[in-house]
Amino acid sequence: MKKTLTAILLTAFSFLLYTQFSELAYKFGFAELKLVAVLENADKMKVKCDAYSLGFFDEIKLQNKYQKCINDYEAQGYELLSRSDN
Repeated sequence: MKKTLTAILLTAFSFLLYTQFSELAYKFGFAELKLVAVLENADKMKVKCDAYSLGFFDEIKLQNKYQKCINDYEAQGYELLSRSDN
């Protein structure tokens, strides 16, 4: 009887942990950041600026590096076609 109860409780706890993993991971500082921007110039040449990180990272530093990439290409005459900030 004790083994069955322990198995049921362990299964329930495992299921709860699995369903709440992303929320728990975010609370402990573990996260995923993916940023992608596509730019195009007058000659129809496309470039891509992207930043991706998984785990513990400095989001502000990544955002600044990503934005600097976009700003550098815009200064060279490229126009922003699409931007995905997830």
